[in-house]
Amino acid sequence: MATLSPRIASELADLVYQIREANIAGDYRLFTGGMEVDNVFDFDLSRGPIHGVSGGFFGFFQKSSGFALVGEGKNAAFKNDHVIAVRGTRTAQDWLTNGNVGVSVGYNGSTVHAGFNDTFESMKPALERILTPRISNTGHGTVHCVGHSLGGALAGLAAEWVRIRYKKSVKLYTFGAPRVGLNGFAEKSTFGCEKIYRCTHGADPVPKVPLWPFTHAPNNGSEFRLDGGQGISKHAHGMGLDANPGYRNTAKSNGWKGLQKSSNNFLNQPVRLKYQDRYQASFSTLWADKIGAALITLLKDAGYYHIVLVQAGIGTTLTFYDLVARTLEEVAKASVRFAEQTAGLLGHMLVFAGKLTVDVVSLTYQFIKWVFDQTKNVLYRVVKQALKEL
Repeated sequence: MATLSPRIASELADLVYQIREANIAGDYRLFTGGMEVDNVFDFDLSRGPIHGVSGGFFGFFQKSSGFALVGEGKNAAFKNDHVIAVRGTRTAQDWLTNGNVGVSVGYNGSTVHAGFNDTFESMKPALERILTPRISNTGHGTVHCVGHSLGGALAGLAAEWVRIRYKKSVKLYTFGAPRVGLNGFAEKSTFGCEKIYRCTHGADPVPKVPLWPFTHAPNNGSEFRLDGGQGISKHAHGMGLDANPGYRNTAKSNGWKGLQKSSNNFLNQPVRLKYQDRYQASFSTLWADKIGAALITLLKDAGYYHIVLVQAGIGTTLTFYDLVARTLEEVAKASVRFAEQTAGLLGHMLVFAGKLTVDVVSLTYQFIKWVFDQTKNVLYRVVKQALKEL
């Protein structure tokens, strides 16, 4: 079974941005000059692209726009294959989808980001009308799902839907994608997809949201790190050739074996942070992951992890982190050890958020909630800036 090269996958993730709006004549046209993808897939836009709806809670600011392309393999290597390319965030309306962090049940029965799921559900009828006749006539081909940013999240949902709905082999390719669902979704996606190629830049903030309990697939934490960037930068999220570094620029390879594959092994290992070591933290993607792992470790050590995780499946992140703050207040009261572990976590969070002069002198619900708010706000601020750059 053929695999898209990093170059072709990144071209597809970038190409789909062209179909957001029709041209002045009301047509949709793709400009693929110089792209290798032109030799691999055919796209029929005679009926336009797949449309979807993005918007905030209760339908405010919802806007229908072109979200996806469906292509058919046209050379021997990709005979009977199809590609679904989904675009990322490009407007304020779409950002509201990203910020709509309630939860709902995805097609595979697992808990996912409600905003992403709603957008995919709005695309699904048109996607089904196009895919069903094509897939039923092409035997055992693979469906390649590709996307950047929000498009990567939607591609992840599409991959699970195609796998279950059509009983097809699926490969998933994402660039700078946010987390889609909770651990159940990540596990099913990891074992359901034939292969997942999750590509990131070292300083891209978007793959770090939504915060835990959302998690990435593959669930072993592995990813293809396409550059050597450190810290957190809004510029690291760009897709096109004009971006710096730009995923099109860093994914020019014709094969995956030569790319750096990294895995944050500490995500599956205990992380306990000491308060006196808090100044080792920095505003970086590495420490965003470490802080999340330390929170999980503390909740597991104190016996609250599964209780809190159940709550995550029935609320929003707003109510979830309110619960986490209240839980940590109780954890800190349980023993000196847990109080010290909680203080260590909060101290590192404060340094991550740039609050270097704030000391942890209280372990009350109000203070813990304030620290969580500061940490979330500083990360989401740069995520919003990154999305505005698209």
